[in-house]
Amino acid sequence: MFPKLFALLPLLGQLRRPPVRRVVLKQLYFTGNQAAWIMLLIGVALGGIVLLLLHGQYGQSREASMRLLATLSFRDISPLLAALVLIARSSSAVASELAAMRVHGELDSLAAIGIPVSAYIVMPRIIGVGVSSALLSFYLAGASLIGGALVSSGWEISYQVQRIDQVLQFGLVLECLGKSLLFGLAAAALACFSGLRAAPYVTEIPKASSSAVVRGLLAVFFIDLVWVLLS
Repeated sequence: MFPKLFALLPLLGQLRRPPVRRVVLKQLYFTGNQAAWIMLLIGVALGGIVLLLLHGQYGQSREASMRLLATLSFRDISPLLAALVLIARSSSAVASELAAMRVHGELDSLAAIGIPVSAYIVMPRIIGVGVSSALLSFYLAGASLIGGALVSSGWEISYQVQRIDQVLQFGLVLECLGKSLLFGLAAAALACFSGLRAAPYVTEIPKASSSAVVRGLLAVFFIDLVWVLLS
């Protein structure tokens, strides 16, 4: 998987072409923008649940609960949860789209007129999904802090919001963005691989979709395990 990702690095120069940039922006819109409200709801609920457990059942103070929530959310929970939502929404969609293009002969037509599939189809989707994964993870983690502050202080939320900078460290933000970016790149690469290797039959489209989801889940959990062991 990772050699395939590195093989796409020389294609980044294709981003100077307007058609390629449009594909990237469309992927960012469908993967990132349309899932933002989902992440908002999940993040607020997640922050409230974690803070209730820490403060209500385990006796942690509000300040300690918020610090622990920030650590758990930015370091572990949000990147993994955002990746799961992304795989469910986007990996299956990308694989189905590419498999359908294979069935209808669109990929062969692009190759016949000299348009490289890797530069116009694969690379923009991997970039779009990877960047969306990082942004959605950060959005979810931020929403979890707001949800925790709301549960902790009720309508006096402004006090906890002003103290967020005291519980949030810059290193946690970088770790959140880096881990979630890696999750998104891996899931997108496997989704493209599943869609492109599908046989040119209509019955292969759902198989490609389910294969992308399974491969993406396995990759994300494996990367997360390696990340934890190395950190």
